[in-house]
Amino acid sequence: MTLRLSGKSERLVEPHREFYGQLRGQMPLLVSGRNELDEQIDLPRDPVSFAYVLERRMNAPKDVRKAWRENYICTGEGSIAGIKGDHLIVFDAQALREITYKSDLYNGALVLSVDAWQELKEQKDKVVYLTADEVQEARGQGYVKKKGVWTPSNKSVAKVWEVLGRGRDLTSYVHLVHEDSLSSNSLLNVHFNRTTKDGKSTMRSWTAWATDNFSVADGNNNLDWDKGRLVGVASVHKALEVRVQSALEVGKAFEFNGKVYTPVADVSLK
Repeated sequence: MTLRLSGKSERLVEPHREFYGQLRGQMPLLVSGRNELDEQIDLPRDPVSFAYVLERRMNAPKDVRKAWRENYICTGEGSIAGIKGDHLIVFDAQALREITYKSDLYNGALVLSVDAWQELKEQKDKVVYLTADEVQEARGQGYVKKKGVWTPSNKSVAKVWEVLGRGRDLTSYVHLVHEDSLSSNSLLNVHFNRTTKDGKSTMRSWTAWATDNFSVADGNNNLDWDKGRLVGVASVHKALEVRVQSALEVGKAFEFNGKVYTPVADVSLK
């Protein structure tokens, strides 16, 4: 009989994992690694950000790049509708991490407390505010070709994508989407959560639609949608541990903090 000396949480170190189904049911498993019986069946993970999805679609290993590109992914970014038509984009929204089947939903959106809007709006390091005019200008709009160059159709669209992409240069990404969505004259269109209830704001998850589906930035999907798809990423040190260990086992180079580490044969440390 072989002794089992590592717990499940120690052995399951897959950096990325899909969580398919209603977000309110999948999120508790994603963030805790525990199932409904409170059994530890996975590592605790973080829901990927919108920017992370864009990065993986461009730079993930070739054998998995297609999966990132051809599937929509619900992210950990919050799309919050204001009662005056304005909007908040929330990075790594804590309220989304805490949703369960017991959460108060209205038309598929998480109902927030009366004070939540102002409290979040003041967190300028992780929340971006859009005026009602900016929301109106960006809604349903995206990138269009101007003189042969794919460009945001207006300043508000540019702002939304600057925020969701966390400052990344999207030039190469837009070209990728254009190649995969050849029939469209507009790419990367923006759709906001617009639901409020009794003077309260609501939150939904920003979803990155597939590159062959125009890569729409959709903040209007239901948290109780049976076809939701989250992706959980293991904590940085666990993901790094897996990547480095894999490289060491096959004798390949690996990169860390901008430096490349390469195995050298016939050399030992003294």
